[in-house]
Amino acid sequence: MERSNSRRAFAAPFIVLAVVVMVSSASQEPKRPSSVSFYMHDTLQNKTHPWTDTAVEVAGPHHNLTGLGFGKIIVFNDSLTDGPSLASSKVVGKGQGVYIYDHTQAGVAFNALLLFSALIETGEYNGTINFMGADVILAPSRDISVVGGTGDFEMARGIATITTHSIDGDTFIVLFKIKLIYW
Repeated sequence: MERSNSRRAFAAPFIVLAVVVMVSSASQEPKRPSSVSFYMHDTLQNKTHPWTDTAVEVAGPHHNLTGLGFGKIIVFNDSLTDGPSLASSKVVGKGQGVYIYDHTQAGVAFNALLLFSALIETGEYNGTINFMGADVILAPSRDISVVGGTGDFEMARGIATITTHSIDGDTFIVLFKIKLIYW
């Protein structure tokens, strides 16, 4: 009998600690911002410095990097910054996902299906925003869907308007302006 009481006394502080941790983590509500923007830096096929590539072709017809034709699948892990310069802007996260070239004209890709998560870690906001949609590459501005999120972006839905800010050698710098709502 005495032994079971000592076990209870030993376990009581751990139970209290577990309840305190559960209550404190449950009280941290997501921040749920209504808008976010960032620049994505996507480097593909850098022949001079291939170790700087942040996007790599993993599959496609004839698996030939010389063209960006129909059916090519590219996997990327791109830096996200608060400004267009990778060197002088603050890194706010990573863009990780795939794009699949799904429309060509004369062997050159014009559209891609874009599927990715933006892993945002700014200190102000933390979490992921998930995207899916058609990227009409040559259009000056295009919209893709926000289909979900985690952390401060939990249950996010919305629209991301993307524009190609510039092409710096082998790096495409793309601006994302995102409008969010929450379910």
